Amino acid sequence: MEKLSGKSFVAYLITFSLLLVCDLITKDMAERYLLNKDISLLPFLHLVLVYNRGVAFGFLSDAPDFIRLPIMLLTPIFALILTFLYAIRHNDTKNALLMGMIGGGAIGNLYDRFFLSYVRDFIYISYGKFSWPAFNMADMGISIAILLLLLRHLFTGSGKR
Repeated sequence: MEKLSGKSFVAYLITFSLLLVCDLITKDMAERYLLNKDISLLPFLHLVLVYNRGVAFGFLSDAPDFIRLPIMLLTPIFALILTFLYAIRHNDTKNALLMGMIGGGAIGNLYDRFFLSYVRDFIYISYGKFSWPAFNMADMGISIAILLLLLRHLFTGSGKR
């Protein structure tokens, strides 16, 4: 394994921490201000409090606990470990930032699942017949990081190590 870069470690830790804190604060605010009401910010962007007992997009929400719980609790822990190891191995600040977003988002949702038994989602996008399942800052951070990572690998070839 390559030598741990101080810059990569700091980038991972700061990004991880910022996303985790923003996620937990916005979820608490959503519970405080959106309980029993919805707010439309734009014709397609709404704030709606939803409690998700499943994994991504409510998947497995009706599955038995012996299937659902291990997946919901172990996947974020694996994500944290893998993103941290990836950030260290590649010794690249940009990768470390993206990995920190994925790790922070994973732990933000794990916090909800572990302490509340559900994830608090509150951002809802819909337009006409199109709608996307409600999500939160953790989901957004994970999705943006994965998209940027894929684009980075596709257009720069940085994944060919």
